[in-house]
Amino acid sequence: MKKRVLQSGVLFLLALFVVYFALSLMVPAWRVKLAAAPMAVLFANLRHMAAIKLLIALPASALITALPVLTEKVK
Repeated sequence: MKKRVLQSGVLFLLALFVVYFALSLMVPAWRVKLAAAPMAVLFANLRHMAAIKLLIALPASALITALPVLTEKVK
């Protein structure tokens, strides 16, 4: 049981990071275009509109985390 909870937690955090990062860089209207160092641009993109991105990323991550549980056969 503990192993499954740990796996689900890790999967949730990984999915949250991937979805949030994708929203930060792949949605053209949410990107910040700066004439600065690449790391400064990256951090500005991650902070820009963070609340909206998080509101979208959290349910998406929860759905991704729940998929293995929902698709397994009932024993």
